[in-house]
Amino acid sequence: MKRLNKHFAILMACVMVFNQLPSQTSRKELEKQRKKTEEQIALTKKILKETKNKKQKSLKEIVTISRLIETREELINTINTEIVYVNHDVELKKTEIDSLNSQLDKEKKNYASAIVQSYKSKKVYNNALYLFAAKSFNQLFQRIRFSKYLADAQEKFLVKVEEKKNLLENKLKELLGLKESKEKLAKNKQKEVKELETDKKEKNKVVLALTGKEAELKASLEKQKKAKENLNAQINNIIAKEMAAARKKAAEEAAKKGKTAQPTEKNKKPGEAAKPDSKIPTVTPEVKQLSDNFAANRGKLPWPVEKGFISERFGTHTHAKLDQVMIQNNGVDIQTNSGSTARCIHKGTVTAIISIPGMGKAVLVNHGEYYTVYSKLRDVVVSQGQQVVLKQVIGTIAEDEDGATEIHFEIWYNQDKQNPEIWLAKK
Repeated sequence: MKRLNKHFAILMACVMVFNQLPSQTSRKELEKQRKKTEEQIALTKKILKETKNKKQKSLKEIVTISRLIETREELINTINTEIVYVNHDVELKKTEIDSLNSQLDKEKKNYASAIVQSYKSKKVYNNALYLFAAKSFNQLFQRIRFSKYLADAQEKFLVKVEEKKNLLENKLKELLGLKESKEKLAKNKQKEVKELETDKKEKNKVVLALTGKEAELKASLEKQKKAKENLNAQINNIIAKEMAAARKKAAEEAAKKGKTAQPTEKNKKPGEAAKPDSKIPTVTPEVKQLSDNFAANRGKLPWPVEKGFISERFGTHTHAKLDQVMIQNNGVDIQTNSGSTARCIHKGTVTAIISIPGMGKAVLVNHGEYYTVYSKLRDVVVSQGQQVVLKQVIGTIAEDEDGATEIHFEIWYNQDKQNPEIWLAKK
């Protein structure tokens, strides 16, 4: 009886071991990332082709090829990492199957040994004798139930082991097949490396073609710089007026509720505007709610275009071709396909529509204390004061003098410029 109980306990413990299988989340994420990168390469090549067809050589072409090189290198790295993950998973599955086979053999030997020992001690495992040896009807009932339970457990255990073995073997076949496909992809990596070298040579050709035109290029960049400064000044002015109006409205509402709404003159410098009392809210509850909703979507906001890539990042950095030239970007520039439209990244109200030489038409949308700016538009399909919703089209993006379709996009928190890459969802 004790031998049978011990044997049953071992069976139950082994069954529980097979209920856990490793997760494949990391590998799936890599596959998803690879597919996105491949799509980005295809899009960048298409945009590059469009730009080439419209103008011989340009700074935009250098930027686009540079982005293509970066994306291709990212793809190669992703493929290499995927192969490492797959190889690891294959070896893990092999180990699991070996362990399972070992456990299965051990249980079969234990079972056979128990039968032999029972026979040698003249205690043949006879279910009928075991049952009729009961001293009472209650003991007989318990032995019948236990015998059935043990028999069922043994049968289920062996079936479970075979099922798990088949399952793991199937998993191994799947992973071996996946490994083979990744190895083929790794061979194709050589093709990607060659394409990468071709892209680098093409970039050098464009750089060489533009050599000697530094003065012309600098003049063009200076023109763009002035256009952006003009846009920046107008945005600052509009937002300052909006902030003043918001403070006034919040103060009036606070006054209605019995709070003092007078601005404090303490420590005010000559020529400086009076600072509002810190006890008085600077915005209404409605504006605060809209601002909080916008902020809650940090890192999850949709792009202002359906497809595209960032051609110039936020902040101060050296130019791609002219190392001695510094670029100051208050937002990001995104290249996209010809004829693409700009779309609103969050619900809000169109505060202003302005036209800036060199920047095309620009739309400023208010989202409470946050503002988004969409410029380099050819035409606009919204009007000032209009309520706009998520992903609503606000205009068509223009083509610049280099033949590139590129939107200049900015995000402001009151009068503080934000890095849009932090706010937009990852492509």
